[in-house]
Amino acid sequence: MPVRSTEIAVVGGGIAGCTVAHVLARRGFRVTLFEQRHIGYGASGRNLGLLLNDFGAESVAMMREALSAYRELAGGPVPFELRETPYLLLPTTDEQVGATAERAAELAQLGLGAEAIDATTLSAMFPQLRRGGPGAHVVHGCWAVSAAGATRAFAEAARLAGAEIRTGVRVAALSASGGRLDGIFTDAGPVACDAVVVASGPWLTDLVDEAPLSTARGWVLRTGHLEFKLPWVLVDMSWPDLEELARVARPPLLSEVAAGGYDRPAAATVSMVPQPNGRALLGTSLSASLRDAVEGLDMPQLIAKRALALLPGMGDVRITEGGTGCVPCRRMAYRSSA
Repeated sequence: MPVRSTEIAVVGGGIAGCTVAHVLARRGFRVTLFEQRHIGYGASGRNLGLLLNDFGAESVAMMREALSAYRELAGGPVPFELRETPYLLLPTTDEQVGATAERAAELAQLGLGAEAIDATTLSAMFPQLRRGGPGAHVVHGCWAVSAAGATRAFAEAARLAGAEIRTGVRVAALSASGGRLDGIFTDAGPVACDAVVVASGPWLTDLVDEAPLSTARGWVLRTGHLEFKLPWVLVDMSWPDLEELARVARPPLLSEVAAGGYDRPAAATVSMVPQPNGRALLGTSLSASLRDAVEGLDMPQLIAKRALALLPGMGDVRITEGGTGCVPCRRMAYRSSA
């Protein structure tokens, strides 16, 4: 190996790698971040940008802790549209009404504001919504960002703190000697270091083969300018149960790939996130993935169909872009019916 060139190598230029590089550089370590494409290339730059993605106590605590870090960067050189925005928790079946009310009450106990909206009021406020629904709950105190901008903001903060950011450089393997990790092999040559942080998401298993991770894929659509103001982040409460989600969190069987449909979504609910520029992001889906395969090509259609079933008044909204990103999933037990 050559003479040591960095103390810590961070592999991956997504939100995880960029925040790790920022924290370590601020603590005085010599850090080099390696990204094989560009900052925020994967799912870190292609998601809805919600700081609260689940509604449990742990998720609320994580949002609040993350919020302090985002606020610290909000005045920096890279804008990322940090904003407080209420969530509209929308049950779509009678069975979901009680569970949604309970979830709103739990969030209120955690210090978030929550209020019920009856069906008549909701229809008047949001005429694009399907008629005859059961009403909804609004939860205040939630936050959102521009996902791609936030990732770039942490990368720039890491650079300003002294980290070196090297994009377009693939890390091909880890280097070990005498049972101790001592560097990495990149396409630009070997680099010696004292420690390696692998934050490459679904590509982690390329470097750490034994990591118990699988890959899932999600899609997001971007709309053109809306002719109406959406006052909340709309969240369809049709979440699947854990057994169905576990199907995504493990590699598909050969028989499932042969039969087709392994990439059908385990989660395909409607989330609509208004953007400061008057547009919106529309999702979302989660399906098992072989990562680099061409798959899920009908997902934009499936997302659009489900969105129109819930929002029939949005049929003439233009869709200007669609994006897909892969995320790592911890493998879980799953009872296959195959």
